[in-house]
Amino acid sequence: MRVGLITGKRQLELREFPTPAPEPGRAVVEIAYCGICGTDVHAYLSGEPYAPAICGHEWAGTVSACGSGVENVREGDRVAIGIAPPCGGCALCRAGSPAQCMAVLTSMLGLDPMAATHGGFASALAADANRLYRLRPEVSDLEAALLEPATVVTHALRRTPIRDGESVLVIGAGPIGLLALQLAKAAGAGTVAVIEPEPSRAELARSLGAQEVFAPDREDLEDQLRRLCGKQGPDLVLECAGVPSTIQRAVDLVRRGGRVGLVGLASSPATIQPGSWLVKEVTLTASLGYTNEEFDLTLDLAADGKLSLGPLVTDRVPLDDLADAMERLTKPSDLVKIVVDPGAA
Repeated sequence: MRVGLITGKRQLELREFPTPAPEPGRAVVEIAYCGICGTDVHAYLSGEPYAPAICGHEWAGTVSACGSGVENVREGDRVAIGIAPPCGGCALCRAGSPAQCMAVLTSMLGLDPMAATHGGFASALAADANRLYRLRPEVSDLEAALLEPATVVTHALRRTPIRDGESVLVIGAGPIGLLALQLAKAAGAGTVAVIEPEPSRAELARSLGAQEVFAPDREDLEDQLRRLCGKQGPDLVLECAGVPSTIQRAVDLVRRGGRVGLVGLASSPATIQPGSWLVKEVTLTASLGYTNEEFDLTLDLAADGKLSLGPLVTDRVPLDDLADAMERLTKPSDLVKIVVDPGAA
């Protein structure tokens, strides 16, 4: 069985692995689709060590076999991969902070004892059954491959709650930004604006409910935001571009006493102006990962039609084209999300 793995800087190989077997505590899943995440692209560009288990960590498929001790799923179930449950016994869990549990973090990084030997860029995978979430019939396999990144945004918004009627600015209309736009509206935001330079992404943001989409270099941007959001500016700015310069830009644009949520992952150092953070008394919240409860919540939002996932998929490729797809995602383009179909020729 061929598996796609990032093996170095701008190096992606299709390597042979044994057909997975249903070991104790694991279920074998025939993978329908696996999304290419921004962290996959970062690893491809940097060549830094990247755990094989998370090289392709946004996938959905059907259980074909279960090992001993597996009780939460059974053969024939449609499932998506998610986070491992918190341990329930550490100091953080006892303090009511399960998202910060080390069991959750290590599973997210692919470093836990039950980590798979490879990720979802493959036709099948033997996964820790505790990380499998049964799908609702209203959510297709293609949509389910986006549940993992969507839940990352759900977690971010629960860490930076939106009050009814508040104004929200989303920086970046990539996959994370477009998910944040929709989830902000579902959470009760009164106005949601987006900053995005690429025209087709901007149009997609409008179609998903953005009141207005602005180019980042627009000279009257701050005036336009005050017109739309009130004279003080947006109540909440969600930085979803993962670009170092936009971290300070988020603080520049939020109102005094407002909130900034760091959702995108910047892969290089950022320069900030601490004085403006102090003068504005900005509250900044960073987020990474999510909890299993939040995965179920996101699944329900998608199944109930409050979160649209399919329109974010702008291309589907076979496993043979994975390296080319990864390279395409390193360049500016109108692509939003590419998913791999390991069964396609």
